[in-house]
Amino acid sequence: MVTRKKRISILLYSHNPDYVDRYYNVIKKAKKGIQIFACKNKKEIEKYIRNADIIFSGHTFPVEYLGAAKQLRWIQSMSAGVENFVVATSLPPDVIITRIEGVFGPIMAEYVIGYMLAITQNMKVVFENQRRRAWQPFVVDSLCHKTVGIMGLGSIGAYIAYKVHLLGAEVVGFDEQIKRLPYIKSEYSSLELKEFLSKSDFVVVTMPLTHSTRGIIGEKELDAMKRTAYLINISRGAVVRERDLIEALKQRKIAGAILDVFEEEPLPESHEYWLLDNLIITPHIAGPSIPEDIAPFFIENLKRFEENKPLRGIVDRTRGF
Repeated sequence: MVTRKKRISILLYSHNPDYVDRYYNVIKKAKKGIQIFACKNKKEIEKYIRNADIIFSGHTFPVEYLGAAKQLRWIQSMSAGVENFVVATSLPPDVIITRIEGVFGPIMAEYVIGYMLAITQNMKVVFENQRRRAWQPFVVDSLCHKTVGIMGLGSIGAYIAYKVHLLGAEVVGFDEQIKRLPYIKSEYSSLELKEFLSKSDFVVVTMPLTHSTRGIIGEKELDAMKRTAYLINISRGAVVRERDLIEALKQRKIAGAILDVFEEEPLPESHEYWLLDNLIITPHIAGPSIPEDIAPFFIENLKRFEENKPLRGIVDRTRGF
């Protein structure tokens, strides 16, 4: 008697319902013979999670449902950040977690460079003068005269460092492991954080959120920065201590900040961040998980999974990334 091989079942979820349909269409077109539970809300997750071999979702996945996933063997994150899955206590240790690698660097580099240029070119004054119909020439600054510090030299941070280097800026890096990247002038370890911060005109945070990076930038670290420096956070909000940053911005200890991520999202209307004139707020858009960009990574990993080959982007759950 021939035993028919069980079809692989994938639970697909995104907080954006339109993205669910787009992911579904790309995966179905590329892979035949698989079962996809396309979920657009928690009720649908609760219905299908018991039968899922694989979860394909992002940082908004409701991890309280993982305890019911009795067949689960692998979670593919739609993002580079995986802290929600890593800290889930109901997730068995033998479940593999993988994260996206090599996809977000280009678009996140555009975000970082765009806002740095907005500052050096003083775009705020340009827009205000145009609104007032005021012809007031001024001297602009240049990235060529700046030192850009990249906190976290993974695939995203390294790509941003390379692109910034091409624009003529001096680049320094901070990471727990020395990477020896040729386009970075100096690399600093965890014991040299304050020295790294003191060198940088722009501090770009790309580190994953782990136990060791939570709150890594606080009052003492902000005091170590130049008064003319800017902080750009595109990683996770909890990497920066919000109250300390608010006070630093109020007291002009640093020139300003650009934040794309926050401890609570959406950022509440009552939050004090909204009142600060030296802070630019963007709604977690620096590294969008565009289905047509992300799905091919998952499809390649799915092929590896089916062939029992090593997966790309495997997360070390003890390190948190």
